Amino acid sequence: MGQLALGVRSLIIRLVVFFIMAVLLAWALGGTMWPRPVSAEAIVVHDGDITCSWTARVSSYNPDMPLTYSLKWEKGSSSRTYREDWTEVCGIVFDRQNAWTAAKHVDSGWVMLELSPDGIVSNGTTVANRMEADAMLVEKRP
Repeated sequence: MGQLALGVRSLIIRLVVFFIMAVLLAWALGGTMWPRPVSAEAIVVHDGDITCSWTARVSSYNPDMPLTYSLKWEKGSSSRTYREDWTEVCGIVFDRQNAWTAAKHVDSGWVMLELSPDGIVSNGTTVANRMEADAMLVEKRP
């Protein structure tokens, strides 16, 4: 083998060892070499056997929207999740039949959302700002 081949072989071995050590260090510190989105439940509301929640998701994939929310509806073993990249959300209120909440989307602004007992979300009224959305939610309370 020539000197060049020995040098390339040595470089490849050092790179492989370096990469393995970097992965092991990241794993030992409880992380990962590749960032992944992190999510947590932000608002959770129960009404009987129905649970509605907003889940916050922090991601570096979209620098324009690092924090987005998704709406989750659960009843018994069935579950539905709506991911529409909402950027701000309000609390969840149950009236006698449905659940109500409000969310802001970058393109469409604030909108009232109605969740039926079977988990179907329908867009309700468009509102001007969060204060108006909160006022409408207070009116929905029984």
